[in-house]
This record gives sequence, structure tokens and C-alpha cells, in this order.
Amino acid sequence: MADPAVVPCPADEWTKVATNVVQGLVTRLNSSPSVYKQTYRDTGGAAPTVLGIDAIPIFAEGISVPISATAGIDVYIYPVGAAGSVRVDV
Repeated sequence: MADPAVVPCPADEWTKVATNVVQGLVTRLNSSPSVYKQTYRDTGGAAPTVLGIDAIPIFAEGISVPISATAGIDVYIYPVGAAGSVRVDV
């Protein structure tokens, strides 16, 4: 994996944290906010605009969530209620 990046994520909005990736890790760095959601889109596709049914929770601080796709994807994070940050390893 390449250099890890810490990406700040504003409260209650989607932030693109990785683009055109097929494998990697996203790690939640903060306990506040208590809820982070993640989703993805095909690379170059429209960014999410609402917190839809495809948004999946990132459960615990310090736990890495794998990125795995057969074609390039863009990864988005949504911290609920407060700003937060994630570490991205791709």
C-alpha cells in the first residue's frame, strides 16, 4: 500500500476519501462522532447527495474497513452529527 493519508471529514456531508481504488483500508480515527457511514461509487460517477440505504456504518474507532473492488471505485465517508477523520491506506 502507498502512503497513508488522514482525511478530515466535515459533519453531515459526504467526503471523497479515495478515488479510483481497487484495494485498501479505511480506518476510523475518532470516537466522536459516534456514527460514521461509508459508501462508494464507480470512479467518475456522481457523488452521493443523501444518506441513502447504501450507506454502511463504520463500527469502531481504530478498526480498519477493507476496500475491495474489481474495478476502480471512489470511496466516500459521512460522519453523522460532528466532524471527524479517517485514515486511508491505498
